[in-house]
Amino acid sequence: MMEEVWNMSLETWLAYWGDGWHIFLFLFCLLYLLIPGKKREKGDRRIFVGYTLVTLVIFFLPYTANVIANYCIGRTVYWRVLWLLPTTSVIAYACTKLCTSWKNAGFQMVFTALFLGIIVFTGTQVYVEGNYHVPDNQEKVSYEIKAIAELVREDAGDKKKKLVAPDSIATYIRIYAPDIRMPYGRSSRGASGEIAKQLHILLNQPQEQVEPAQVTDLASQARCNYLVVWMDEKGQEQEYESNGYSLLGMVDKYYIYKYSKS
Repeated sequence: MMEEVWNMSLETWLAYWGDGWHIFLFLFCLLYLLIPGKKREKGDRRIFVGYTLVTLVIFFLPYTANVIANYCIGRTVYWRVLWLLPTTSVIAYACTKLCTSWKNAGFQMVFTALFLGIIVFTGTQVYVEGNYHVPDNQEKVSYEIKAIAELVREDAGDKKKKLVAPDSIATYIRIYAPDIRMPYGRSSRGASGEIAKQLHILLNQPQEQVEPAQVTDLASQARCNYLVVWMDEKGQEQEYESNGYSLLGMVDKYYIYKYSKS
């Protein structure tokens, strides 16, 4: 268990920094702050270094990582813990101290230009074509989310809409269409009974491990009149047409089923 959590933390750490080099600049600045400086700077250095080390211990320690990832924010967004790292502040403070440690104005200008160049060339340009686009809805959700929600709304009309879907889209459907009810919240929080918890587990398993008849049975017991499943490969779409569910439509690889049993 602890090894699994450790591997998750390490994978999250590597994915968070990606191919960028700012991590090395951050670690270099952190090491610089460990070097004893002027007496009046000791307090600032201790705060930066101490806070950073505490954050890293919380992030990598399997016990705290397990609690945060599984009981607080969820594994899929565990990288958000790294937002607590004072990366920008440490780099700015250390670079400023290094530049101003030289009394000669010429040296200060050279080192300032050097550090600015390092920051620019080790980063990634984000203002490029493809990174930004004008959304077609104010909630800023993807086309698939909007299409699924509107399909359900159009079919249900003024009737009650209770839908169950995998975590990959459930949260965003709640954002776009709060009028569509669900049997549980993010990561099964607030699940209304054991049936809803089992349904959550099944819908978030790999496609080949899911038994369609069991999913539809639990969905009908949870009184969900709409069911959304994701299928990477065709072959199971007809198997979900059981226990009163029939195919309503498709959006990309998401299949939307409607409960129509009288």
